[in-house]
Amino acid sequence: MKKRNFLPLMASLVFSLAVAASTFPLSLTHDRSGQPVTFTKTPTRIISLSEEETELLAVLGIQPVGFASGKVQGTLGKPATNLTTPARAVLQNSVFIGSFNQPSQELLASLKPDLILMPGAEVMKPTYEAVQKFAPTLAYDYDLHSWRNPLTDMGKLFGKTAQAARYLKNFDGRVATLKQQLAPVSAKPRTTLLFMPGPQNLAVLGTDFAFSKNLSLLGFKLTVPDGMNVQTGFTPIDAEMLLKLKTDRIVVLRRTKAKAAADAMFQRLQATGTPVFTYWLDPQEATSGPLTDLKRLEGLAKLVRQ
Repeated sequence: MKKRNFLPLMASLVFSLAVAASTFPLSLTHDRSGQPVTFTKTPTRIISLSEEETELLAVLGIQPVGFASGKVQGTLGKPATNLTTPARAVLQNSVFIGSFNQPSQELLASLKPDLILMPGAEVMKPTYEAVQKFAPTLAYDYDLHSWRNPLTDMGKLFGKTAQAARYLKNFDGRVATLKQQLAPVSAKPRTTLLFMPGPQNLAVLGTDFAFSKNLSLLGFKLTVPDGMNVQTGFTPIDAEMLLKLKTDRIVVLRRTKAKAAADAMFQRLQATGTPVFTYWLDPQEATSGPLTDLKRLEGLAKLVRQ
């Protein structure tokens, strides 16, 4: 009997071939409208307006005809060539239609979509009102809910319920394994999460930030400087405040390797026994999503075990 060759976890989850029939009409609720959206058949021409929603499609192996972004620089009307997002495999032939909040109306019309996926935050209301006239639109707000329910919705809509459920099961299993492996490290759970958008800027991230939720899944407890609200998403600070931190470790999210004003402070903290770990962010990384979150969890686990 020949041995099977198994792809790595990410690839096997994204490109599974499981397909099941959907039952129509199918009504799905979302976060931008009080009314459900009803579909009479499986959409075949999908447009995604952000990295977050594109990852839902990527997990199920569905290629959108067009996509918009706030992170990818592309030429309108042509596929992007500089993709690094974890969802890039399904975007190779997708037409770039512009910014996530101001996609090209002409390209939207020319692509003749039968489904538009987009972020569901309140600030996206004008975009929702502008695009939903082109096709049935589902808008999901990951600040209110995780990507889990939207992924389940996409499984129902595209006849891939089993595939979506399998991804969720494997994702949860991988989290449990990583958490178990990190038990000796997370026995000291206090972790401070910092973000450096540039060499002169430093901020503390609270529990409402998407990356913080990944840390929590691994068994770590977010810690912030005294007097600061741990739930606040983003609080600029002076590097000197780090000397007063009561924490077991610091994780720094950085976009660039340019020398930063806080680097000297990080060296001082390391010398006094507080480990400082750097997680390099991909400029095209989604705020949150099934592929991005798995990538972060794997990366964080490897990082803090060093």
